[in-house]
Amino acid sequence: MVVTEVNRKLGFLVISLSIALLLQGCGIGNGNSAHVDTAVQKVSQLYETNDSKKVKQGEVSKIKPSTDQEMIKEALEAIDKIDKGESGTDKNAIVAFALRSSVQNAQIQLNEREGTSKSLDNYSGGGALENEYQPRKKDVVLKDNQLKNKNILEEFMNSAGGENKNNDSEIRVIKDEGYKGVLIYDLEANYDESAGQSWISVKPDFSYYSASENRIQDVFNTRQQCGYMSKDEQKGFYILNDCRTHSAYRFLPIANGDG
Repeated sequence: MVVTEVNRKLGFLVISLSIALLLQGCGIGNGNSAHVDTAVQKVSQLYETNDSKKVKQGEVSKIKPSTDQEMIKEALEAIDKIDKGESGTDKNAIVAFALRSSVQNAQIQLNEREGTSKSLDNYSGGGALENEYQPRKKDVVLKDNQLKNKNILEEFMNSAGGENKNNDSEIRVIKDEGYKGVLIYDLEANYDESAGQSWISVKPDFSYYSASENRIQDVFNTRQQCGYMSKDEQKGFYILNDCRTHSAYRFLPIANGDG
């Protein structure tokens, strides 16, 4: 599949955002500055154009012929070393999110070139599914329009994010896609007492999933922070609200459940 000009430009625009924040003095401490500089360098090295002036202008480019999975892994590891703050909403977190979005763009191009469907949450990758995932006893599982452990999902929904002060609840949600494998989402409740903020961290894992690039882009495919979860009876979905990439993401259908 051809990577669109929009996708490529997005990659460079988000790198531009990171560099612009750095140049404008976004309050990054000295200890964290080196990690940010390293991460920006690693991400820029993935692309043919890594000149900061061209990057800031959002010029369209593509990954280098030498860009490979190991370079993407190193870029991700460098981004992970950035101190994003406890709430994940400060400027360091914005820089890290922008850089990770650029790496996501590079991964899409690399997938196209190599004919694979690897995701950022599976660094080693492999192009093919790993061993079949075996759901755990308390996993929330959507399969054949049946929702297992629905009560666990709703208990989490009612206690995480929003006005709640929950900092220790977590669940795993499994979407069974049949022969394509399963999509895994780890959800964790967070509360920052000093800031008085609550949110839900969402980490997707495609290690047990294989599908076309189009499908990968359609799902929640990057780590997210959402404000809260709700249940929309009229639309028939559990909704993740106020997320970084979606204001209201239809996370799960309100299917028949076992409790």
